[in-house]
Amino acid sequence: MTTTRATEVPSEGEGDLAPSLGELLLKSTATLRERVAVQALVEEERIFTLDRVRSALISRAGDGTMQCTWDRMVGRLYGLGLNDEERAFLGLVLSIVGPSQTSLVRVMHLDERRLAIILRAMVRLSGCDTIAVGTRI
Repeated sequence: MTTTRATEVPSEGEGDLAPSLGELLLKSTATLRERVAVQALVEEERIFTLDRVRSALISRAGDGTMQCTWDRMVGRLYGLGLNDEERAFLGLVLSIVGPSQTSLVRVMHLDERRLAIILRAMVRLSGCDTIAVGTRI
């Protein structure tokens, strides 16, 4: 599975498609940690599409840009109606950004797809470009 479609921002002149919410949030990130966390959420897709998650996570800055309010998400994590696996994934993503700490044992609650997303996020965060995460043949 690749993340190119979900994380690429169209360059000018590539048509008049409006950027997705994920692309707007990626543009607004100030740090590598934020960018990796947003990429993981966008790549996961399902949790990121839930209105209750978006309203807890996303706010509009004074200049009109969309941004993630990670600390607000931490405070609302257990009130979002997520199942254990979704909450484990989101908790690990929040740990990447920093306002929260989640035990790595939470990976035990993830399915293979979400585990791969978290592992790729950790590799991106480390800055290492020689480790591949995926199915071994």
